[in-house]
Amino acid sequence: MTHSEQQASPETGTNTHADATRRRRSRLRSLAEVAAIIGIFAFFRFTDTGTVAQGWLQQGILATGLFQADVNWAEENRQPANFDVELVTLDGEPVSLSSYRGKPIFMNIWATWCPPCLAEMPYIEALYQEVKDEDIIFVMISTDETAEEARAYMQQKGYTLPVYRLAGSLPEPYTSRVLPTTYVIGADGTLGTVHSGMANYNKPGFRKYLRSLKGE
Repeated sequence: MTHSEQQASPETGTNTHADATRRRRSRLRSLAEVAAIIGIFAFFRFTDTGTVAQGWLQQGILATGLFQADVNWAEENRQPANFDVELVTLDGEPVSLSSYRGKPIFMNIWATWCPPCLAEMPYIEALYQEVKDEDIIFVMISTDETAEEARAYMQQKGYTLPVYRLAGSLPEPYTSRVLPTTYVIGADGTLGTVHSGMANYNKPGFRKYLRSLKGE
């Protein structure tokens, strides 16, 4: 081994050690980033606070007007409504959807653990306040495990929408697996709109459309 090679060996060893240190730090940084992503996902997916936060963010998206219900749905999908839906109020009083036959019905399937449901709720409440004295029926069907979950949420938010629970299973055509899903039924007994996913219903166009379903 030459003298110059002997002089280079300590420096080579130092560089190798430095490279190994950088690689360890890079791996640790990658693991930390993955852990942070998993933690954020778990927070939003599995905690009440995360659900509320998601709802708040999605509510802001709805405010932009990007998500609106299709008021022309019935033009391509002429379908009779099914009034064979048995419900109970949050106080346990039985109600049948058939008792509202002959009136426009805004029926929404939702849950307190569903962020998009929470996002659209203030807009549905605002719509309800606009038309509740016009003989338009609102049926908010909670799919929560208990009535108390829905009641606590509504009271906390100060919402006055009428909330029900299912007394049986939902028949066709109300079997969408998407939450939220909204069905609008006209006074003539036909489905006017079916919208799966969140939407901002408190828009002038939708209010006009809903009033038109009274058939007067």
